[in-house]
Amino acid sequence: MAKKISWFVWEDRNQFFQRLYTVFITLLFFFSSSITKAETVLCPGNKEIDKLIDKGTSLDNDGKSKEALGLFQKANDLAKSVGCEKGELNATKSIMMFYFNAYDYKKTLEISNRAIELAMRLKDYESLSSLCSRRGAAYDDLGMYDESLKEHEAAVKYVKLIAEPDRRHYQASLVYYNMTPYYQDRSNEKVEYYLEKSREEALQISNKSKDIPLEKKIDMLVSINMNLGIHYRNSKNKDRNVKLSEFYFMEALKQFDLLKGDVLPNTKIDLYQALQEFYHMKKEYRMAIEYGERMLALEKSSSMPYNRRVGYMVLAKSYLSVGENSTSQKYLDLFSKLNDSINSAEKDAVEAPVKKIISETKSNGDKKIKSIAVISFTILILITGGMLMYRRRSNKIIHKKYDDLIAKIQIENENNKLESASEKNNENNKVKPSVTITDETMKALLLKLEKFEGSKKYLRKEVSLTWMASSLVTNPKYLSEVIKTYKNHNFTSYINELRINYIIKMLYENPVYREYKITYLAEECGYATPRVFVNAFKQQTGFTPSYFVEQLKVAV
Repeated sequence: MAKKISWFVWEDRNQFFQRLYTVFITLLFFFSSSITKAETVLCPGNKEIDKLIDKGTSLDNDGKSKEALGLFQKANDLAKSVGCEKGELNATKSIMMFYFNAYDYKKTLEISNRAIELAMRLKDYESLSSLCSRRGAAYDDLGMYDESLKEHEAAVKYVKLIAEPDRRHYQASLVYYNMTPYYQDRSNEKVEYYLEKSREEALQISNKSKDIPLEKKIDMLVSINMNLGIHYRNSKNKDRNVKLSEFYFMEALKQFDLLKGDVLPNTKIDLYQALQEFYHMKKEYRMAIEYGERMLALEKSSSMPYNRRVGYMVLAKSYLSVGENSTSQKYLDLFSKLNDSINSAEKDAVEAPVKKIISETKSNGDKKIKSIAVISFTILILITGGMLMYRRRSNKIIHKKYDDLIAKIQIENENNKLESASEKNNENNKVKPSVTITDETMKALLLKLEKFEGSKKYLRKEVSLTWMASSLVTNPKYLSEVIKTYKNHNFTSYINELRINYIIKMLYENPVYREYKITYLAEECGYATPRVFVNAFKQQTGFTPSYFVEQLKVAV
C-alpha cells in the first residue's frame, strides 16, 4: 500500500475513502509494472534497463523516492538510446508516479502524454487504462472535474480491450474503484454503483490465476469491502445503513481467512482502524478498543504514523467512554506528542549521514580521522550557517507578510465601524454590463451573495457550485459569472477566501481558538482535511496557520 498518506481527522466522515483512492492508484501502477516485468524482459539484449527499473522500484518501496527517480530517469535515457519502447514506457510510468506522489499534478499530466503515446504504439491496453486512471486522479486534484471524468471513461474503454480474463477483471476492478472519488459529494448512488462494480470484477478473478496472485485479489477485495463499509457508515450519506456497513466490514474480515494469515500488514492496519471507528460510532467501545489495540500492535512493525495518530485519538475517546480515564489520558498524550516525534525523526535523519561518516573513518588511522572530521565539521558548519541565513531571511519575509495581514485586519475593522450598511449595499449594487445576465438578475444575485456571505454557509463541507446555485435559486453559469466579475475569483478561490478570512478573524478576535489543533480549525472552516486547509491558508497569506497562531500568542 502507499506510504504517502495525508493527515486524517477522526470523525464519522468519508476522508478515509479519499486516502484509499490514492493508495489504489499507487497499487494500480505498481502492479501493472510488476506483472509486465514478470512476463517478459522489457528490453532484450539490454538487461541494464531492467535492472535500473527494478532497483528504482525497490528504492521507491523503501521510501527513497529521490534516489529512485534518478534511476528511473537513467533507465529512460538508456531505453531511448537503444530504441526500447517497452523500457521507456515502464520508466516513464515510474517517473510519473514520483511526481504524482509529490503532488505535482501538472508535471504528472505533462509526462503522461509521452507514456500514452508509447502505450498506444505498443497497443498496451493495460498501461493505457492505468495511465488514464492516473490522469483522471490528477485532473480531479487540480479541480478540473470534466477532464477527470473523461479520463476515467477512457480507462473503462481501454480495460475492455485487455485479452487475458483475470488481468481484465483486475484492471476493471481498479478502474471502477478509482471512479468513485469523482462522484463523492455528487451522487451517493454512483459511489455505490462503482464500488459494487469494482467488487463484482474482483470476485471474478480466479483464486488460482497465473496472472494475478491471490494476495493481490484479496487485498483489493478487502479495500473495496472496507470502503463500502465506510460509505454506508458515513453520517452525511442519505443512504446510511449501519447494518449494511457492518456486513461489508465482516466481508472484508472473511477475505483474510482465504490467505490463512498471509495478508499484507498495511491492509490489515487500514481495516482494523476502520473497524475501530465503526464500533466507536456504534458506542460498542470495548470492540473499538480491541481493534484499536490490534491495529497499534501491527503498526509497530509497519510504521504508519497516520494510522497511529487516528488510533490514539479514537482509543482516547473509547477509554474515556468506558470510564478508564487514566488510559484515555495516556492515549490523548500520545496523540498530542506524535507530531513532535515525527519532527524529531526528521532531525535524526538529517544528522545520521554525518554521524555515519565519522564512525566509519575511525579505523583508517588518526591522521585520516582528523582530516575527515575537520572536513565534515567544516561542511556541517557551512551547511548550518547557510541554513540559518536562509531561515532568517525566510522568517523576515514571512513575518513581514504577518505584519501586513495584521495591519490589514486593523484597517478593515476601522473601516467597518465607519462604513454604513447602506454604503456597502450601494457599492455592491453598481452593476457592470453583462451580455448574458440582465441588470435586475445581476442585482438580485449580488444581494443573495451578500446574504450568503453573512450567513456563513460557505463553512459547510458540501458547498459546491451546483449546491450554491440551487441554494440561491439561480443556475451555475450565472453564479460563476457574477463571482468572476464582482469577486475577481473563480468559485473555488472565492470559497477559499471566505473560509480563510473567517478563520483568520476568529483566531485574531477569539483567543480560545488559538488553543485548538489544526485538525479542529480545518473542520471549523469547512475543509475535509487539514492538508487542504493548510495549503489554502498558506496560498492566501504566505504562511501557515500554525505560524499565525504562534505570532498571535507572542503578541498578547
